[in-house]
Amino acid sequence: MAKILILEDNPKLSKFYFDLLLAAGYKVITTNNSKEFFRTYPSFKPDLLILDIKLNNSELSGLEVFEKLSTDHDLQVKVIILSGEASRIEVAEAMKLGAYTFIEKSSDFSSEKFLNDIKQALNLKIQEERANSLNKDKEVLRLELMGSAPLIGKSAEMMRVKELISKFAKCNIDVLIEGETGTGKDVVAKQLYLQSKRVGKPYVIVNSGGIPETLIDSELFGHMKGSFTGAFTDKKGFFEQANKGILFLDEISNLNLSVQAKILRAIEQKEIRVVGGDSKILDVRLIFASNKRLQNLVEERKFREDLFYRLEGNIITLPPLRERDGDVVILMNHFINEYSEKHLCSIDVNCKLLKNELTSYNWPGNVRELQKFVEYLFVIYDKVDNETIITEIKSKIKGRKPINKNTIVDLLVKNSYYEATNNFEKRYLEYQLMLNRNQVSKTAKKIGLERTTLYKKIKRYNIKI
Repeated sequence: MAKILILEDNPKLSKFYFDLLLAAGYKVITTNNSKEFFRTYPSFKPDLLILDIKLNNSELSGLEVFEKLSTDHDLQVKVIILSGEASRIEVAEAMKLGAYTFIEKSSDFSSEKFLNDIKQALNLKIQEERANSLNKDKEVLRLELMGSAPLIGKSAEMMRVKELISKFAKCNIDVLIEGETGTGKDVVAKQLYLQSKRVGKPYVIVNSGGIPETLIDSELFGHMKGSFTGAFTDKKGFFEQANKGILFLDEISNLNLSVQAKILRAIEQKEIRVVGGDSKILDVRLIFASNKRLQNLVEERKFREDLFYRLEGNIITLPPLRERDGDVVILMNHFINEYSEKHLCSIDVNCKLLKNELTSYNWPGNVRELQKFVEYLFVIYDKVDNETIITEIKSKIKGRKPINKNTIVDLLVKNSYYEATNNFEKRYLEYQLMLNRNQVSKTAKKIGLERTTLYKKIKRYNIKI
């Protein structure tokens, strides 16, 4: 039952409103001056107020009561203003303060309209309360999700990244994230989504490099049944799946120039063309990611200049872990805590004492390599402590040292032919991968191997990348 509090100095009118509202099923209390009103208001906790602007024998007028409520209280109630003498300025001031409506005391007064206005005001209050409740639930969910995908680090470089995320997330703009493999571009994209107004809407992740070139158009923009061999049903593309939300296109540099042109069209005209079908107007915000500098690819004519310049002002560049002073210690501590909850393992680690050892290795695989390193510790060892970690880091450093002449001689002289060639090949491949930051395609091209051949050798020698 909705509760209504009336402030009306005319006893006859006050009783008239009281009887009318009581008969309509509301719980009603009447007051005739501001002092009585404020004595009743806190304990009654009304849903709606009916205030007469002009009051006799009252310290405050109805308008002044409204002003005080708006200033001193978190006013969640609806207010209807009554008056037969109020000036236009007073009525305008009441509406400015947030009154739902103004009802004039006159011979044209309609009980039916009066009750309808009250019903509509109370319905609006219910809708607002539901919206507020949903927004609170949404905010709680957003904070929980942000905690599940944290962007960890306190270095100046990462604080700048966090500042850009906060800035770009609030704007409805497309964003490009650049950074080496393993720096956390996917985490930045997730943070952009979670901090945006589109949180709760679709968030679609696409690995552009994982789509066969012959299917890119169909996967991104969808297709109609019968549009090509094998198209047995209609299919929604990733753009349409992300409508009203965000589409995260990872490794955008892998898309060919033709597809890049269609993406640019989707950005500029807010529409796509379905394969074998018509154009569709969509509202999709795009986040791109690349482990290559697109500026360089533009100069090499491997990336469209117009698409790059469409994104140029909205770029977040993630620093490699080796350039994030002190963050490696924070991240190490985070991953140890994370994996300690998943594995039954004894732990005796003080990450602060490991800073020199952690920074002595340059972590070419960045945050991802560090994470896999910690996971490896918990899988291999029954007890993880500082000594264990130092031993494994030294092993990593030793395994990544450049091959010098003495090392080559040792490999050739002290082992059998088979062992020498295998050991040398393994060390050579590890070294080349390190130089190319564990990018298999780039390494294969540099040393003259097919990418599939290099993958087989990596698997054969159990090389960690």
